[in-house]
Amino acid sequence: MSLKLVTELNETDQKLLHRAIDGFVPEKVFDVHTHLFHTRNFAEGKRPVFLDESRGYGMADFQEAMRVWLPGREVEGLFFGYPSAGNDRAGENAWLQSQVDGTGNSRALVLAAPQDDPAEVERLLKTGVFVGIKPYRLYADVPDTKEAEIESFAPEWMWELCDRHDGVMMLHIMLADGITDMRNVEVIRRLCTRHPRCKLVLAHVARSFNYRHAREGLHHLIDLDNVVVDTSAVTQAGAFRAALEILGPRRVLWGSDYMVSELRGSCITQGDGFTWIHPELGTEKLTVFGQYTTVGVESLLCLREACEDTGMTQGDLEDIFRENALRLLKPKNDAHSGPQLWEEAKTKISCGTGLLSKRAHLFDPQSWPSYFSRAKGAWLWDLDGRRYTDFTGGVGAILLGHADDEVNAAVKRRVNLGSYATLASPDEVKLADALLELHPWAGKVRYARGGGEALGLAVRIARAATGKSGIAFCGYHGWSDWYLAANLSDDAALDGHLLPGLQPLGVPRELAGTAVPFRYNDPDSFKAAMQKLDGRLAAVVMEPMRSELPRDGFMQKVIDACHAAGAVYVLDEVTSGWRYGFPGAAPVLGIEPDIAVYAKAMSNGYPAGAIVGRNEVMDAANSSFISSSYWTDGVGTAASLACIGKMRREKVQPYVWKLGERLQSGLREIAARHPELQLNTGGMPCAPSLVFANPAAKPLMIRHMLQRGYLMSSQLYVTWSHGDEMVAAMLAALDETLAEVAKMPLEAAQGTQQGFARLV
Repeated sequence: MSLKLVTELNETDQKLLHRAIDGFVPEKVFDVHTHLFHTRNFAEGKRPVFLDESRGYGMADFQEAMRVWLPGREVEGLFFGYPSAGNDRAGENAWLQSQVDGTGNSRALVLAAPQDDPAEVERLLKTGVFVGIKPYRLYADVPDTKEAEIESFAPEWMWELCDRHDGVMMLHIMLADGITDMRNVEVIRRLCTRHPRCKLVLAHVARSFNYRHAREGLHHLIDLDNVVVDTSAVTQAGAFRAALEILGPRRVLWGSDYMVSELRGSCITQGDGFTWIHPELGTEKLTVFGQYTTVGVESLLCLREACEDTGMTQGDLEDIFRENALRLLKPKNDAHSGPQLWEEAKTKISCGTGLLSKRAHLFDPQSWPSYFSRAKGAWLWDLDGRRYTDFTGGVGAILLGHADDEVNAAVKRRVNLGSYATLASPDEVKLADALLELHPWAGKVRYARGGGEALGLAVRIARAATGKSGIAFCGYHGWSDWYLAANLSDDAALDGHLLPGLQPLGVPRELAGTAVPFRYNDPDSFKAAMQKLDGRLAAVVMEPMRSELPRDGFMQKVIDACHAAGAVYVLDEVTSGWRYGFPGAAPVLGIEPDIAVYAKAMSNGYPAGAIVGRNEVMDAANSSFISSSYWTDGVGTAASLACIGKMRREKVQPYVWKLGERLQSGLREIAARHPELQLNTGGMPCAPSLVFANPAAKPLMIRHMLQRGYLMSSQLYVTWSHGDEMVAAMLAALDETLAEVAKMPLEAAQGTQQGFARLV
């Protein structure tokens, strides 16, 4: 028996087809990997037996096949000839050009071999029909082409031509271990970096016919912005799932691999390799139940399963099946979807978004991307697919790096098992054990879902425990009434702690005098705050440090005075926690609070907060009504457990502190090189800050750093996913940027706020 093309679907095929495409494949489709060819161009004895002799398989045949298994869809494509050893490539390309006329979106790739004339290939690239090159391993001059290395069949002149013409290279990599073979990875990284305008399509999910290769190897491609993968002829849902999760849906393009798609069969993973099974070639020694369908239908079924498993939206499906390919062929480099969406958001969402520190006017309203499409490790992608190295750290919530695999896995497990029910998650008890072990002075915990509300709980607990209402505070502690009450009697009271001139609108006037600020490392200021509260002190709430460490035992003196007044000492570790020490700054400073409050980095981007306190304080508030449904959801506790476990095991805090020291030292050197900007550096090493004498310099810095591929502002954060090379590259880019900013007239950008005073 021999392989045969399937031109009509049987009843089982039809059932499987509709299971694959109904409600899944959009009406308009672009096939990024498909062959048109004439069999006369095969070398003697090389024509596949399932193809007719001296017959062209052209556009009409392709469209007829699509009507069979993509009924009702409008299909365009990226076409290239049938690569075969010794074939007439010039004849193939000429025949292909007769089939693809350059109208609409369909285009072609030049079938090329290392020995071909680069000038002739370039001539074809100038015709408007051909938009790139298709090399193939059968053209390599090596004994075994299954073990052909990339440059043996895709030499650098091909990459240079694609780079020169903004062209596409369709690459089917070889070597037994595919994309997990570091020889392949090294060449791809080197040539894609050297030729950034060459758009590389790694066929067959980087040849991940063994899905384990995709799981283990695709992460090598994350930061290569000119690399995408296609889905052609892959019949492993695991490979698609890995591509969607590691690279994201904007970098996965649907391809059929017509004619392979018309064969009945499947490719299966086995051990460290894979096997193609075609029933026409015999299955006598296999245990087979049911029927094989075509490769095209099987691939669509697997893709659908992967998309469903990873929660792909209708927009994602439209990207995968068409829009990604069109962006590849017709990039829109001037798109600015983020700023446009931000303007729309302000008409529908109060203040545009719920967090002040995410609002564009605090950065650069002209260029700030405002929205991300995905984030991973140290990188973040905007809505137009631009990748930035991120030094904003999710406003302090990201410490391990975006979308950490271990934390995500814990959250996925919790979500799959159910994240909320009338019964509580046992992770609450596990997390309590972990937190109490890290705080031997404490006896109880409570949970919240954010720093502001966690601090609100802490203040309520302190007031319940003492029967008093007065709060003396130092630093920024959220949006709650108890905190903004400081501005009721003096609207400048928070100027050194939050943003200047904040109006306490909506805060009851009756709270005036209940919250009094004091300055850090200023004993007289603290004494004055205590005197203003005049015996009404319920709690002292403060951050452990900002740009300076405590002097002359300041922190312990505050604690002693607090206790002498019968009040509760609350340490706000929302920002400092897990970053300035482990679990927070308290053990570094040698102090023990009555209550410590955590959020942000504790759960690495998932909503979670914790109040850890002494038994006598926490128990005294049990009769106060403190309760909320989503304080008991399972996602935050699962994320926190995984995050704390990884931070402890990998010694994350000392790593980010040491890396931050190198960053902060570099920032000081750069500031000194640009004295005309009067740039001051502050903050702690792993969370340094920048303050310009003229605030107009800040948005210009941000704008020009975005152009260089960096998302940063006046407050920086180091994460575990950053490394020395990233820090050095960012500092070099900042040095160049500030040299440019120093030459610009700053008056045009006057008025942009610098940000939270607490961070500078």
